[in-house]
Amino acid sequence: MKTRAGIISVVLLFVLLAGCAMTGSKSPQALAKDYTAKAQQFEKQGDLVEALKQYKLVLTVDPDNQRAQQKIAALEPQMDKLADKHYKEGLKFYNKGQYGPARKEFLTALRYNPEHTKAKTRLAGTSKDMGQVKRYIVHTIQADESISTLAERYYGDYRKFHLIADYNEMDDPTRVKVGQDIKIPVIEGIPIMADPDQIQSEEGASSKELSGEIIAVKRYVMHTVQPEESLSKLAMTYYGDYSKFHVIAQFNNLEDGTSVRVGQELKIPEIEGVPFQAAGEVKETEAVTSAKAAPMPEEPDQKPEETDISTKPISPEDQLVAYRELGVEHYNNKEYTAAIAEFDKVLNVNPGDQTARNYMSLVYREKGRQSLENKAYAKAEKEFETSLIYDPNCTDCQKYIDQMQKMGSDNLRQDAIALYDQKQYKKAIVKFEAVARDNPDDKQTQKYLEKAHFQQGLHLFGKEDYLAARDEFKTALQYNPKCDQCEKNIRKSEDIYKEVHYEMGLAYFGDQKLAEAIQEWESVSAVDPDYKDVNKNLTKAKTLYERLESIKRSKTQQGTQ
Repeated sequence: MKTRAGIISVVLLFVLLAGCAMTGSKSPQALAKDYTAKAQQFEKQGDLVEALKQYKLVLTVDPDNQRAQQKIAALEPQMDKLADKHYKEGLKFYNKGQYGPARKEFLTALRYNPEHTKAKTRLAGTSKDMGQVKRYIVHTIQADESISTLAERYYGDYRKFHLIADYNEMDDPTRVKVGQDIKIPVIEGIPIMADPDQIQSEEGASSKELSGEIIAVKRYVMHTVQPEESLSKLAMTYYGDYSKFHVIAQFNNLEDGTSVRVGQELKIPEIEGVPFQAAGEVKETEAVTSAKAAPMPEEPDQKPEETDISTKPISPEDQLVAYRELGVEHYNNKEYTAAIAEFDKVLNVNPGDQTARNYMSLVYREKGRQSLENKAYAKAEKEFETSLIYDPNCTDCQKYIDQMQKMGSDNLRQDAIALYDQKQYKKAIVKFEAVARDNPDDKQTQKYLEKAHFQQGLHLFGKEDYLAARDEFKTALQYNPKCDQCEKNIRKSEDIYKEVHYEMGLAYFGDQKLAEAIQEWESVSAVDPDYKDVNKNLTKAKTLYERLESIKRSKTQQGTQ
């Protein structure tokens, strides 16, 4: 092992040196940029493992790179969850005797988390256990016996059938025949229910190799855990020795010897050579003569599980974990709508669940990218904004939003220019003003606004709407104070307006249409009270109008008397 490690170290050193030689011409900033780009590409492809590696490479050349630090902090928990998921899947295969698929899942778990202890243990556990085997018991298969019933008989746990299968190098542990001799491995540290005289030694095993501890079990009794009981207290009760709690834990296949629950049933083994006191109300079971029938591992309705099946209902927290893990699975499969539904379930119960919030941000970010690729810019912007709500530190989201807004402004500007070219100046102005609100310093838009208002002014002037035309020219002048034509057209519009309405007032006055004449001259006076004798004519028209109205009122009163 040391030799192999040394060779690997030399190879890695060579690769690093070669990499330095090839990249020596690049600055740390350039390398960090390259690694980041690769990481983002891997993220886009869904290969989070490689993405994490690239972000870690960023820190080798730029240790203070905040983006890489944030990404690593976000990705590592995801890797741990994926590793746990594949470990559990591997365990299901392992417990059914399907070692090939199990190994694949355990290796996948280690790819996501190379330090996943349980996956490493499972991969190395069998070979480790088998490496400790120097003794065995020969058993001849009887009618209705299987590898799992043998595991129950000798180890008190049918789930340990794989130890027998591995030791006998069975390709399919479900196929055994009556009369077949099977070796039951005696593994140091694992209690075995057998007569010590039946135990045989491997050929060539030395006395030193055979000196290890063998826990031979004569029988076991069933014990129901009571309040305040622990494995160490049970060891004291049955063996008079607290330190033997590990025997009970091992015999019951408990990975965590500190966790037992009230009402849980445990098998307490009676060990050869160790005082045993069966106290309390227990059900005694002869280990060898009355081994319980155990289910075959391949039967779908009796699948072995990693731990004892509890009859307790699923707790709310366990349910949240299930929703969360399903959401992660959907996210990894790029099933973003389904992922949102699961994470919503978590957040409806616990709005502060940071893992769910982080994933929600990632999901909406990916949906935004999809919408961006489909050129659904408004939808993409909304999705990036939602992503930012769940994770305010999402720098990518803000960049995408800025990009969307810029693209939106660019598209809006192009639409406005098209309307301008079509001489639809009023509609073009509306769109140009929208662009200007988002980007007040956009010189191209400012120029088009000047031109659009000027052209709209000419259009209104041609329709003899002189004051409206004047206002358009004034607005154009605001966008370009140096617009001489704007000033000239402002004066021209007002002059023509005053002249036209002044003359119309005279015409109405001559036709004795005093109300109409007054209206025309008032409009002129509002623009320029000093224009010709408009106020003099206006006073005269109003006086005559009042006299005529007075005469009409007088005649009306006389007629009613």
